[in-house]
Order: sequence, then structure tokens, then C-alpha cells
Amino acid sequence: MNDMFLRPPAPPLEHALRRSEAATAARRKRSGLPPAPPLVELPLPASDDPPFLRPKNRTRVRRVRRGMVGRTVLALQLAGALAFTLAALWTGYAKVMASERLKVARVDVRGSRFLSEGEVRELLGPAVGVNILGLDIDALKAHLRASPWVADATVRRTLPDTLEVEVRERVPLALAEMERLYLMDGDGTLIDIYGPRTAGFDLPIVRGLAPLDAETRRDRARRAGALLADLGELAAEVSEVQVEPSGDLRAVLRGAGEVLRFGNPPYRGRFLTFLSLRRDLVERAPGAEYFDLRFRDRIYAKQTEAPAPAATPAQQGR
Repeated sequence: MNDMFLRPPAPPLEHALRRSEAATAARRKRSGLPPAPPLVELPLPASDDPPFLRPKNRTRVRRVRRGMVGRTVLALQLAGALAFTLAALWTGYAKVMASERLKVARVDVRGSRFLSEGEVRELLGPAVGVNILGLDIDALKAHLRASPWVADATVRRTLPDTLEVEVRERVPLALAEMERLYLMDGDGTLIDIYGPRTAGFDLPIVRGLAPLDAETRRDRARRAGALLADLGELAAEVSEVQVEPSGDLRAVLRGAGEVLRFGNPPYRGRFLTFLSLRRDLVERAPGAEYFDLRFRDRIYAKQTEAPAPAATPAQQGR
């Protein structure tokens, strides 16, 4: 009894093995079979490597070097794949470019007032019937801007077959007097010859532009255009603008024909001041050669010098 209490208990796995052996022996005995041979425990070889750690010696996998034939075969395979891809892309591109659905069938024009839609389409060139993806948009814009009436233009594709064109035309502000009359905008750009087609424009005339070199003419035209652009709707009160060699401007008003002299901008505020005092100024300085608006907060009237009285016969004989 004392030995049984002092003996340590068997491990659970060993205890289970013993019970399994006893059960197996009992079954063999009942069946009349000879007893099974005893199990022999085989010791495992001792290992210095700790469990769950990488081994000290690693196995290196060497790359297999391809020979000349292998490299040639690989290069041919890559070249074939590339050629196949390019051929597929070219075939798809050719089908897209030949598609009837992508040919331009309609051109929408917006923003043109003086130019008709037919003239805008003529400036574009033969765009209708061309594949919309093959159009050179920058070239189309350049064709539109070649017209002196077009200040800027925008061209957009709208798939599958529509071309949208938006035009910003130049706005004529005056008639430039040169060898002929030309429509002129606020930048001094000559737009078109004044004739039967443009006779509907009732605009002031700008004088003092000819005969001059191109640079001087452009500078003077720009100064006159800046005056009319700054006046805005009040420019309808002006009949003509004379650009002097000094750069000053003389504006002749419609109606009574008063002459106003301007220097540098701004112009609109001084012009409004004169219009508010127009009747009083004309009454106080009747027959003035011009009213000088070149000074801030002041308007000077330049009186016409009275001609000297003619000598009488008695005075001539003295």
C-alpha cells in the first residue's frame, strides 16, 4: 500500500497506451488468438537544433543560366507577342477610323453674330464627313482665327458625330479713316472694309491714322479705341475722334458739335461730368474752340480768338 502511494502517476499518454494494450490482449484472448508481441520504443536521434527555429545552414537555389539558344527562343517569343499586340491594336484603330458612326455629320455654331453659320463652316474647311477622332482641333482653331472678324474660337468634339464651334467675334467701335473707311475694334484692329455689307454700323470716325507707318498707326488707333471702349454706350454721343501727333484726343460730339480734348485715361468719369454741365458750359463759353478735359476735377474752355477788326479807309490813309 505504501509503495502504491509513493509511485508517481503515469503520464496521461502512457496510461492510455497501457489501457489500449490491455484491451487488445483481452480481445485476442477471447478470440483464441496468441498474444500480440510487445511494443518496442525506438529512441529518436538527438538534434542540437532547437525546435521552431531556422536551421543554421540554408539551402541556396541557383539560377539556371540560359544558353544562347534559350535566349534566342525567349527573344523570339517576346518579339512575336509584341508583333501580335501591335497588329491587334492597328486592326482596332483601322476599324475605329473607318467607322461610319464616327464621321462628322453635324456642326453646331454658336456666338457668331455678323458671320453666318455658312461662313464659319467655310472657315473650318471640309470637316463634315471626316472621322471626328482624326480632326486636328488646333488647325481648325487657326483657320477660324485667320478671319479678322474672329477674336477667338473654341472647337470641341461631341461623340459620335458632332463638332461644336463657339466663336467670339470682334466688336466694331469706330470707322478708321485711311485710304478707305475700315471697321475698327477697341484694340485698334482693322476688321473689314466699310461698304454695303457693313453699312448698318453707325459708328464714330477716327481720323489722324494716315499716312503713317504701321506701328504708329496701330498705336494711334489703339488710343482712340481705348477712349471709345471706356465710354461704352456713351460713345453714341461722339461723332468723330481726332488723334493728334502728341497722343491727345479730340472728340466731336453729335448735335451741336462741341469739341472735347482728352489726354490719358480714365475717360468715362470726365465725360459724364461734362455731360452733366454741358448746357451751363456752353452758355458760359459760347463759341469755345474746345473744352479741355485733360485735368482732374477741372474743365477749361479754350476760347476762339476774335479776328482783328478791319481797318477803315480813313485809318488806311493815315
